[in-house]
Amino acid sequence: MSIPVIGTAVIVDAYWVTRLIASVDHPVDDFFIVNNNGLNREVCDALDLLAKLPHRFIKRIHVTHMPGNIGCGGAWNLIIRCYMHAPYWVITNDDVAFGAGLLKELEEKAEADPDVGMIHAYEGDFNVGSWDLFMIRDHIIQRFGLFDENLYPAYGEDADYHMRFVHNPIRKIMNLDATYMHGYGDKTQYHIHGKQSRKSHPELEEKLRWINDINIEYLTGKWGPGWRNCWPTTVPWQGQGHHVKDGSFDLEFARKKHLGDLKIDKPTDDPV
Repeated sequence: MSIPVIGTAVIVDAYWVTRLIASVDHPVDDFFIVNNNGLNREVCDALDLLAKLPHRFIKRIHVTHMPGNIGCGGAWNLIIRCYMHAPYWVITNDDVAFGAGLLKELEEKAEADPDVGMIHAYEGDFNVGSWDLFMIRDHIIQRFGLFDENLYPAYGEDADYHMRFVHNPIRKIMNLDATYMHGYGDKTQYHIHGKQSRKSHPELEEKLRWINDINIEYLTGKWGPGWRNCWPTTVPWQGQGHHVKDGSFDLEFARKKHLGDLKIDKPTDDPV
């Protein structure tokens, strides 16, 4: 067996994602890198070279260079849309490194119980799941929709998605036995070693703080002030029977119309 898709987004450079790919120790069909820094030729060239290197466990590495930063939620949604026939997607920060056996454990748990909608590799703060490394199933996307891209460029897309489950519980696995690294520390040290993009560009600190405050205000308007304690007091679209879903993307409807892998035959000089 193999993991169908692992996806990640890159902003700063290829350093962290190179380590991430090197840590893959279990079969993976497609490893998808969304380059949110596509105007930086040095980053593009480094990622293109990385995609060409053979890997013992990864069948295909694909890089998409975005002409502008589409944000965290946008990148996560792009991973899902581009591999819409996958039964599930593993999404990770680029500055994560998988511990030995983690991907095998994740794949076995995902295959053992299709009703498990999400797997968090670590329970994280408040036991709601850490979103630096998670698996999300297709029936969860079908039921709850894609990630809210209004939370551009980042901060809050994970909390927003968790809010959708509060009145609509799903089956989740909150921890894996195997561990992983985030930045230079282990999974429990995210607050110390995480946020590598911000650390690499300290001049953005003030602007990123402002963005975080704006997104907090947006989420408060959407879910009510209780969302910060993981308990929404307002339920968007509750007139639809608590069917909390962002956007109009219908996974099953899109799958029916998927064009498949288009192949154009090369012209031939032979007469027909």
